[in-house]
Amino acid sequence: MKVVTAQQMQHIDRVTIEQYGIPGEVLMAMAGKSVADYVLTNINASSIAVFCGVGNNGGDGYVVAYLLSQHIHVEVFIAGAIEKLTPSSRLYYDVCRNAQVPMTVLSQELLTTLDLHRFDIVIDALTGTGFSGQPKGLLQQVINLINESGKKVIAIDMPSGLPADGAIESETIVKAHATITMGLPKINLVTYHGKFFAGNLIVANIGFPKNLCQAKDIFRLLIDREFIASNYRPQKNYDAHKGTNGHLLCIGGFDGMEGAIMLCADAAFAQGIGLVTIATTPGARGTIAGKIKEAITRHINIELDATQFLPNVFDTSMFASQVEMIAQQLENIIQQVRPTACVIGPGMGRSVTAAAVFAAYCRCAVKMDVPTIIDGDGLYFVALLKGKIKLPQVCIITPHFKEAARIAGNNVDDIKKNRVYHAEALASECGCITVLKGPCSIVTDGTNTAINTTGNPALATGGSGDVLTGIIGSLLAKDIPPFVAASLGVYIHGKAADTYCQKNRVQVMRAGDIIQHIRDALLEL
Repeated sequence: MKVVTAQQMQHIDRVTIEQYGIPGEVLMAMAGKSVADYVLTNINASSIAVFCGVGNNGGDGYVVAYLLSQHIHVEVFIAGAIEKLTPSSRLYYDVCRNAQVPMTVLSQELLTTLDLHRFDIVIDALTGTGFSGQPKGLLQQVINLINESGKKVIAIDMPSGLPADGAIESETIVKAHATITMGLPKINLVTYHGKFFAGNLIVANIGFPKNLCQAKDIFRLLIDREFIASNYRPQKNYDAHKGTNGHLLCIGGFDGMEGAIMLCADAAFAQGIGLVTIATTPGARGTIAGKIKEAITRHINIELDATQFLPNVFDTSMFASQVEMIAQQLENIIQQVRPTACVIGPGMGRSVTAAAVFAAYCRCAVKMDVPTIIDGDGLYFVALLKGKIKLPQVCIITPHFKEAARIAGNNVDDIKKNRVYHAEALASECGCITVLKGPCSIVTDGTNTAINTTGNPALATGGSGDVLTGIIGSLLAKDIPPFVAASLGVYIHGKAADTYCQKNRVQVMRAGDIIQHIRDALLEL
């Protein structure tokens, strides 16, 4: 399903009215009916408060109030002057008035005496999709009153105070239990922390033309069942063998951090890769070899002093000569192994040794055209060596917020406030597909963007990102297009975590638990 900005939704609305000839009042009636139907079907209530603004979102609220008043006691509370109602809203305001639905125009004085405890639920129709900025004055007070009531809230289109897209600058936002949004989900309804305020999201079909809702110039979408059905094709080649089922080269797991690359390799096997080769330091190879029985191991000889301070060695002849020597080794490994994709970074550490390996690998990957996923400590070097190295042509980076901020030179809090924008900007700057990890992980190439719909807080555990990298690496190694591989990867990763938590009725896990449930996630797909 596509995901839109306020501007894109307003365009769809305008074209529907002007070119398809569907009056705005009809769309408003359909919107209100979808909310009334939801309430009547899902909520046992005998008394309902409907808060309406003076814009078209308020018009949706008047429709809901009228329809519900035929079955349930309803009272309408209006935040704004009646003379400011839009023409469409005025139409349905008059319907409510003629039907003798109780309506009260709010003031600051009235708010101090308004008791919401006599209502079973509250319906929020104050602002809608067009809202931007921060709630102030009477609107701010009404939102606080709704939130402090403790009542179940149903928001129409958007929780009031939440912009449809862009930075979320205020916490004065209606905390809804469910949001019924019209036509298509808006960006801040499906990304954090806007999703926190939206609650359970229902997308209502109110008659917008299908071709407008699926327009090719809407470049953002959800990684949902529809996306999976269009992009995931389980292997059905009965003549396949390990050599034709992808070969993933994993570089990392240096001394003392072997577990990261082992988790990555294990996840790749669980996802169905044909072969995995792990390239690491000689000491780490001794630890890893045999622990994952299916994996091949190689070692990289390095002669640098790992304790040296990084910035002081980048431009030295010794560092350059070591990069050249390591590049020769990596080139030989790549020629022997012939990987169809490579992961670099998990468990590399941030020593001068790791820096030399990373720089050498990037040189080889560019030269030999190896599709690459960069994760973990590799992302540290993406930031540190920016402008000094060229990244592989086909490249996926998987930063969390702090790593993304380091690469882009931004503030972590700014990225969290407007995740889609910053993820797209980072992808464009680096020339890589970017997976911005976190709740509702975002996958983007700078133009096309996909927002994940699986996963839960239990994923916040050490090694979870290494597992994700292994899943994406396995998919990429099977010649799945990079954007699709990354999108499928975050979905499967989150679905495996969801499956584990549902089966065990817990909200805590280890990274290895995710791996154990990758097959369950695949089976469900």
